Amino acid sequence: MKKNKILRGGAACAAAFLMCTFAAMSSFAEEESDTENPEALLHTSGDFTYSILTNADDENEHAACIERYEGNDEEVKIPSELDGLSVIQLGERAFVNADSLKKVTIPKTIEQIGTYTFASCDQLEEYAVETSNAVFTARDGVLYADESTTLVRWPLGRDDAKIEIPEGVTMVDNSAFADSQKITDVKFPESLRYIGASAFASCTGLTALTLPDSVIQIGDFAFNSCSNLKTVKLSENLDSIGAGAFAATALETVDLPNKLSTVGEQAFIATPMESVTIPPSVGEIGYSAFGWHVEQSGELYAKSGFVIRGYADTGAYYYAYDEDNLNKFVFETIEAETNDSAAAEDSAEESTSEASEESSEAEQADSEAESDSVHPGKVIGISACGAAILGILAAAAVSGKKKSNKEKKDDA
Repeated sequence: MKKNKILRGGAACAAAFLMCTFAAMSSFAEEESDTENPEALLHTSGDFTYSILTNADDENEHAACIERYEGNDEEVKIPSELDGLSVIQLGERAFVNADSLKKVTIPKTIEQIGTYTFASCDQLEEYAVETSNAVFTARDGVLYADESTTLVRWPLGRDDAKIEIPEGVTMVDNSAFADSQKITDVKFPESLRYIGASAFASCTGLTALTLPDSVIQIGDFAFNSCSNLKTVKLSENLDSIGAGAFAATALETVDLPNKLSTVGEQAFIATPMESVTIPPSVGEIGYSAFGWHVEQSGELYAKSGFVIRGYADTGAYYYAYDEDNLNKFVFETIEAETNDSAAAEDSAEESTSEASEESSEAEQADSEAESDSVHPGKVIGISACGAAILGILAAAAVSGKKKSNKEKKDDA
């Protein structure tokens, strides 16, 4: 059964799902105007177009936000002052598509940088930051914040195929590595806890990932459109997977950890997966998270025969039979372990030390057989028809959220 849905680009909406911020909170805001022409609020100084910010606590105090860079220099030292105003922010599109830019130096005055400020700067090889900047710093040409605990931007022009994120980094920020297609391998630090929205989106060189057990949150569209990503080992302590996080990848199977509680909309849409085992800890599963695909026309449809394995009366069960969202999947029930069987296993373990070797081996075999019937094994997917539409989502997510399985359960 099919249903038309309107898709929206992940790059456009990822900001709505920010997990944390790398910039100091500012009391400055853009000037307000009655004009309907936003260009009327902009000013030009040399190669820079900027807007004027006003301090909310002191309307007589002003600063500048660079909105556009119009030059074509290979090396740019961003000014700390424009027309007598301190430059404290870089706007969302300030250096987008600056094709000639190879090195950029951020002044000590900058407090905030937009999520997409340096998007599509394919030649950019090095970030530099003045040493007295209180928020940002650069290490080996990579941009960091929060005393180097947040990796803010990786320079897209670097040729590094294998990279290692330094120990001490707790967050890979939103869009930090997006479109870094030269990267084939990433080693994550044990300190990492958060992977931001679109952090590795469209990194098409990635084929496999191993996330440390320190990671607790994967943001929206984090690995969206990593079209060659075939295997991923998730953190055992992972709590949530964001919307579209692994959409349009080559994943054939995924082992979901037992502490996972939330899977966002379209998290695994448009992958070759044909089945998934969902642990009972998962109570919230977003619309079309599993078992859905996308045609060339952009129309979404539920895969016929997609298998969901899980426990009765859990998020997995309600998602599989969610007819309001057109889910009619095959649900394979995993029988819950009873108190009697658990007690029997404990008794068997106690008697093992006193029993003969043959009796011990028999009891162990029985215990293993019972365990196999309770705990899900590794899911093996089928990859026959996934390749044709990989990348079609390009960081897409459904607009117009459907009713969640948790809400449906509560209603019942």
